[in-house]
Parts: sequence; structure tokens; C-alpha cells
Amino acid sequence: MALPGALAGILWALYITRTTINVPALMGCIMSIGVATSNSILMVTFANEQRQAKAGGRDARSAALIAARTRLRPFS
Repeated sequence: MALPGALAGILWALYITRTTINVPALMGCIMSIGVATSNSILMVTFANEQRQAKAGGRDARSAALIAARTRLRPFS
């Protein structure tokens, strides 16, 4: 689910900066997609750990909300 958003952001950034498709831009695209994918995997793993906790696991909705609150924190 994160990859369409990453691709939209990549295309938007290339359009706004008037950058052509070249090797450095493609490397940046690949790296951005990799970061989006790894963050998605970490968020799903964190939510699954919240659901399977030994001390009373949470339901799917609250586990997803806790994972989003933890993983999608703003930079400070």
C-alpha cells in the first residue's frame, strides 16, 4: 500500500524540480521505494507483535493504531 504513494511522490518531485530521468534519479527512486517498503514491513511486524502479546493481545484495529502512532512519528 505504500508503494503507490512513494511512486506518486517520486513523480511529483521529478516534475516540480524539472529533473529528467537519468541514472542518479533512478537510483534515488529505487532507494525511496526500498525505504517505503521496509517501513511498511516494520509497521506490519510491530502490529502483529501487538496482537500476539502474551499479556493480553490487542484487537487488529487498536494494534494498527498503536503501530501507526509508533512508526509514523514526525521528525524532531
